[in-house]
Formats: sequence, structure tokens, C-alpha cells
Amino acid sequence: MIRGFKNLRGIVAAFLVAASVVCAVPANTLTAHAALKVDIAETTQVINKRGGIGYKETGNSMVTITPGTYAKNVLTISINDEDAKIKNEKCSKNLKFKKSYKKYDDDNSKVIYRYSFYTNKSKLFKFKFTVDGQQYTTYINSTTPVQKATFAGKELSTKFGLGTYSCITDLKKGKFKVNMSKGYNLESIQVGKYKNTKNGNTVEPVLYWTTIKNNKKVSLSGEKQVTESSDGEVFEDSMYATTVLRVNYRYTKNNTTGCVDYYLNRIVDFDN
Repeated sequence: MIRGFKNLRGIVAAFLVAASVVCAVPANTLTAHAALKVDIAETTQVINKRGGIGYKETGNSMVTITPGTYAKNVLTISINDEDAKIKNEKCSKNLKFKKSYKKYDDDNSKVIYRYSFYTNKSKLFKFKFTVDGQQYTTYINSTTPVQKATFAGKELSTKFGLGTYSCITDLKKGKFKVNMSKGYNLESIQVGKYKNTKNGNTVEPVLYWTTIKNNKKVSLSGEKQVTESSDGEVFEDSMYATTVLRVNYRYTKNNTTGCVDYYLNRIVDFDN
């Protein structure tokens, strides 16, 4: 529904309500409340091929953040009504939040909101809000799903050092092992590697996933990320080959799912 037709929609709605009174039909039988659809999803920040920040849904219903750090994961709320507003946001005083994004999607007749979060406490938080008088609840998880993760005997971290997005390693292969914290079940382990794939007239890196068992050997990627157009107008050649180690988990307290990503970046090509 295009926003330019909102006034017309309001006139039509008013006419239908008036008609229901004349016909002695309760007006609420004509409302669209039952059709209101609110989608809640964790969305993570990703760096695109040009180095800009983008967003991608993880497929998880619970937002996972790390205490005391800038949270790359945000909450996305999509509502199939461009006039819908989110109200009465409530959570613990130890969880800071900000409505950081709003977009009208005219093509799909919906509005999209994003919320960013911060806390220095290790805890499972409830975040509540209302849409059209209906209350919704989602979870913001800042507890530690993975008690310990190691690759080739070296401990990994999402906060600093080996395993973070910006850390470089000389390792080529090793066993990846995770121990889960109490209350978390290990669902699966995935290994993500980029392959430079032709898409029309462009070659660009695409992340492909495979599933492995816990405490199994992983060979890190040796393929650097390359972007190139056939007309030569775009050419980007990375120094690095990146492997993503993803731990998918289930939190038994509320049966929600999430994931933790570790990045292992190798220098595979340089000029001097």
C-alpha cells in the first residue's frame, strides 16, 4: 500500500464503519486487527563488499549481545500496517535500548523498526512493547552461551583477540571444540567459507556453510575475497581469507535459539 493513499484508505475505512452502523453490524467486525501481523527477528550488522554497514536477519527469535560491548545484533520488528506504531516499550533498567531505525516499505505495505541494546550485566532480559493495544514479548540475551571455545588448542573470544572480526591468525587448521554454559544445548556447528562466484557479469564472494561435529578438525579457507566486474569498473582484491565458525544453540529456559560467530582471518596474498 503506497503511503500516498493513506488518506483515501482512511476515508474508505470510515465509510465502511458508517455502513456497519446503518446495517446494524458491529463495527469491530470490519476492523483489520485480526489480520495484523507483527514479525520479530534478530538482525546482525554485516560489512558489505564495499566496507559499508548492512543488516541481515539471522533467523533467530532471540537477540544475543555481549555484556559491556557494542552490540552488532539488533531487534527488527516488521508490521504489515504502515500506520502501526510501537508503544509502551518496557524492560529492566539494566538494559538500555534505543529505537534506532524506522522505514516505510511501500512495496510490501509495512513498517520496519530496529532497536539497539546495551547492558553490562550477564542476564536474560524480557523486552515488551505494544502494537495496536496488543502486548508482545521478546528476549534479549546477554548471558554467555559458550563457556569455552578453542581452535587448535587456542581459546577464542567474541570480545577481544582470536575469534573477533578484526583479528588475524597464522593458523591453517585445527580442531574446533566448544563447551556450552549451563542451560544451553549445542544444536549444531557450521563452518562458513567464501567462494568467489560469478553472478551475471560480476564475480563476488559468497559465503557457503557446511556442518561439522564438535571437536572435529577444520581447515581454514585459503581463498581470498575478490569482487570484479566484467567491464573493469569495479575491482576489489582482499589480502584475507575468512572462515566463520558458527555455534548454534538452544536456550532451555525459554526454548529460544541463537548463534555465536567466531572469525578466523588469514593473510593469503600481499604485494611485498
